[in-house]
Amino acid sequence: MRIKIGIILIGILGVLITSCNSKKTANLSKSEFFTDSIYSKHLNEYRKHNVYLPKGFDSKNKYSIIYATDGHEIKSGNFYKTTLDSLIKNQIIKPVILIVSHSNNKIADSTSITLGNGNKVKLGFRNFEYINDYAKTSKDTLLANRFKNHMQYFSNELISYVENKYNQKLNKNDRYFYGVSNGAGFGLSLLNTYPSKIGTYLCFSTFGGDVQESAWKDGTDYPKLHLQYGSEEPFFLKEDAEFLKSKYNELNLIAEINEFDGGHDYKIWNDKFIEIVSMELAVE
Repeated sequence: MRIKIGIILIGILGVLITSCNSKKTANLSKSEFFTDSIYSKHLNEYRKHNVYLPKGFDSKNKYSIIYATDGHEIKSGNFYKTTLDSLIKNQIIKPVILIVSHSNNKIADSTSITLGNGNKVKLGFRNFEYINDYAKTSKDTLLANRFKNHMQYFSNELISYVENKYNQKLNKNDRYFYGVSNGAGFGLSLLNTYPSKIGTYLCFSTFGGDVQESAWKDGTDYPKLHLQYGSEEPFFLKEDAEFLKSKYNELNLIAEINEFDGGHDYKIWNDKFIEIVSMELAVE
């Protein structure tokens, strides 16, 4: 009797496993955009990220992945879902996964900074996560290590979690980074610190990157860079762009660095995102 019950239980378990696996690998009838989270040991907290999966997604197949910052700004995903759906449907780009990491927007420090328009704002954890200059000058140990720990979370924990969950065996050239403003500044620091992790970077209107203070080593295969900045933005964006253009030429690497007409503007960034993604992920 015990043997029969054991056989029945094994059979049921086998059906459940098969069912779960089939759901994991089943083709999606339509694209999905949702929020997931993981616990970060480096940050000692749960962190959210948005996920876009294309229509027909199947974990048996291989997809390029775009890793982006500032997921808290686009929780609805309307622009990215609609844009990627359209580009894929019209066979302009190959099906792609998008992962957009949320920052921590809670107030971290009562210290105020003054913006160009004269407004004073208190610094949030996001500022210390994205801008190394804030972190390394903080007298608070937690905040001083925030930038380094966030980079460890993004480059190691987040990427590993996503690619394990969706069964993606990727190399550097299959991964893309996208960020704007402070998120783009973080991207340039990531590019310099972990050059073998992500193959192509899209960084627009970069604020807070420490590119001119970073060490740039001869013989290092730094990622391909698409850098965009506005004609109406502060002068230091152009200075950083000119530095990077010179450094990439010196190291014989690929960089597309351009100035657009305008300022710090999501509409322009969205247009540039479409333009560059259409080129980088074009259907062959």
